[in-house]
Amino acid sequence: MKTYRLLLIIAVGSLFAACSTTKNIPEGDQLFTGLDAITYEAPEKSRHYAAIQEELDAALATAPNGALFGSSSVRSPLQVGLWVWNAFTNDDSNFGRWMLKSFGKQPVLMSWVNPELRASVAKEVLRAHGYFRGDVSYKARTLRNPKKAKIAYTVNAGHLFTIDTLQYLGFPAAGDSLIRSTLSDAKIKPGDPFDVSTLEGERTRLSTLFRNNGYFYWQPSYASYLADTTSVPGKVQVRLQAIEKLPAKAKRPWYVGNICIDLRKNYLDALTDSFQRGSFMVRFRGRRPPLRVPVILQGTKLRSHKLYSYQDYQESMAHVSSTGLFSVVDFTFTPRDTTSANDTLDLRINAVLDKPYDFYVEGNLVGKTNNRVGPGLVMGFTKRNAFRGGELLDINLKGSYEWQTSQQGERSKSKFNSYEYGVDASLMFPRMVIPFVDFFRDRLARYYRRNRFYAVPTTTLKMSSDIISRANYFKRHIVSGEWSYSLQTSATSRHLFSPLVFSYEYMRSSTAAFDSVLQVNPYLYYTMQDQFVPKMQYTYTYTSPSHLLNPVRWQTTISEAGNLLSLGYMAAGKKWGRQGKEMFNNPYAQFVKVETDLVKTWRLTEHSTLVGHAALGAIWAYGNSTKAPYGEQFYVGGANSVRAFTVRSIGPGHYHNDASANIYYLDQTGDLMFQANLEYRPRLFGNLYGALFLDAGNVWVMHSDDRIGVKFEPKNALRDMALGTGVGLRYDMDFLVIRLDWGVGLHVPYNTGFYNVDSFKNSQSLHFAVGYPF
Repeated sequence: MKTYRLLLIIAVGSLFAACSTTKNIPEGDQLFTGLDAITYEAPEKSRHYAAIQEELDAALATAPNGALFGSSSVRSPLQVGLWVWNAFTNDDSNFGRWMLKSFGKQPVLMSWVNPELRASVAKEVLRAHGYFRGDVSYKARTLRNPKKAKIAYTVNAGHLFTIDTLQYLGFPAAGDSLIRSTLSDAKIKPGDPFDVSTLEGERTRLSTLFRNNGYFYWQPSYASYLADTTSVPGKVQVRLQAIEKLPAKAKRPWYVGNICIDLRKNYLDALTDSFQRGSFMVRFRGRRPPLRVPVILQGTKLRSHKLYSYQDYQESMAHVSSTGLFSVVDFTFTPRDTTSANDTLDLRINAVLDKPYDFYVEGNLVGKTNNRVGPGLVMGFTKRNAFRGGELLDINLKGSYEWQTSQQGERSKSKFNSYEYGVDASLMFPRMVIPFVDFFRDRLARYYRRNRFYAVPTTTLKMSSDIISRANYFKRHIVSGEWSYSLQTSATSRHLFSPLVFSYEYMRSSTAAFDSVLQVNPYLYYTMQDQFVPKMQYTYTYTSPSHLLNPVRWQTTISEAGNLLSLGYMAAGKKWGRQGKEMFNNPYAQFVKVETDLVKTWRLTEHSTLVGHAALGAIWAYGNSTKAPYGEQFYVGGANSVRAFTVRSIGPGHYHNDASANIYYLDQTGDLMFQANLEYRPRLFGNLYGALFLDAGNVWVMHSDDRIGVKFEPKNALRDMALGTGVGLRYDMDFLVIRLDWGVGLHVPYNTGFYNVDSFKNSQSLHFAVGYPF
């Protein structure tokens, strides 16, 4: 049978190899097989020129048949699509038409590529960016097979023209004053490269400036450019001027008049009822509006008798749309009358409520670095506008099952596998909800109305209950909840404050094997005991503006647990440091925890970046606790950490115990954590990127225990650092990044020497993941 299969493979391979990819190329034409490397000639090197090369690449790019990841120069050696096309293009049978439609790929011909047209487009790109004397040429190179050809482009940029002067002429007097007062924000400065996109940006800036100051009818097309390239050699004198026949309504500012909100459950609902207060009206159908009006108004910046602002309009539109309550949202401004003296625009907001209910089912297959794999399922129910206040209620049931795919240490495979199941419920309010505290609630509402927020503040209440069963060891129950406030004050800053986060963990059952492990491991015994964890937490996230060349993302979280309860016990006469204090008949945890995470990206070229990542964490248990809860402790290893090692298989310190693998490395966590990563991400071709990385990190504990070498000591910090390197691939589909990383260990902290791994074979780890690691 093996012989027959081998012969069949050879026969099929020979058949395809015999197929010609140029069999049906028309006479006088050639098959396009890709681009040679584009030659760039720039007498005047500049950052501006380097920035437009990507645009030139896009103008000249053409994918040949079998292009790998969209590349214009790298092709697959197996041109199956072309083979099928040539074999069945003249076959009129049903089978032939099906093969052609399903698997055939029409040849990309030189006549279709039209290099002359593409070169002229690239030349216009040069002109648009200030290279008025630039030129793009091409040469078609016929290959050994005369029916095949490649194209080689040469780009000669020539001299870069820069801005000499910029004048603003012919604008209304009030508008001219706005321009003069904001010249520091101008997109164009003398000495800058002449660039059409920059000119358009300045014209758009003026339009936005006018519209934010009442000029509702102003449009970018009401201003045009005149450019003089002859007065000053090599430079451009630019004038931006208003058109001669400027409409009268575009010359004056406008105010917001009456505001009417039409609330519909269905698009065709007839609005039969309404109520009005001054210049504000709501129209609806039924005894009462289907949605409380403040839900719409609290984030709407547009107000009656206020000067119209385009920014207010955008923020108001974004607020109403982001609530997720409406399928249709439309803002319509209408002049109150047609007289020449009218300066008032009445506003009508048409809002159609979305379907109130959603039901969803999510399935997944998870593979973990601890050699366990299994399916998961989530079934959920969502109700919008749950209590007529824009609330979003979400309830879901979840479960997962895992089985072991390989041995861990010397332990044989489990006959009984692990599983989890539970229920989650969350209720999100599109506003700041502070129960029983009207004083703060009223002041927050006034503060929100006075200030511009990037997004509407939200309040979220969550509750969950989970059962976790680990094969042959234990079954644990976790009940948790959270009350949190989210506030994004700008495009760069986001605040998340949770005044109450709690979890109640207790062991429902355990096996004799697990009990024996706990008996010989006091550290694990304490961290896995039943306990109540009441927390307060604050997270600040900073993301630098998207236009920066080398962006930064920084996130810091500070949390504490048990301190308010201990203060209450102190008020009742019990000492702060006394242990054994309880909440709900269980000891509660007491600690302070700080985590910070920094990611810095350097853009080296148009298609390659260098990314640095550093993370620090510390948790200090005191008072009612001698050790931090297990779920709050730190660990390293895995697909997003030190990728040469599996999760929790390193540390703390230079502690090492081969038996840890038998208990899923449960005892390899710590109170202190440091992690650093450096990753170079070049584009290989098309949408395929490579990665070369170096990872380091470890965890430590603050207080010595029965494990050897776990305490943090500055003199041993470098020796205790696990170090790994590796390579990877990333396929970027814009909306999703698929990642494959191969990590190789260089140093483990529990042996002497630098390269001290047991063997190259045992020092490798392969990770398949979605998204970047940091």
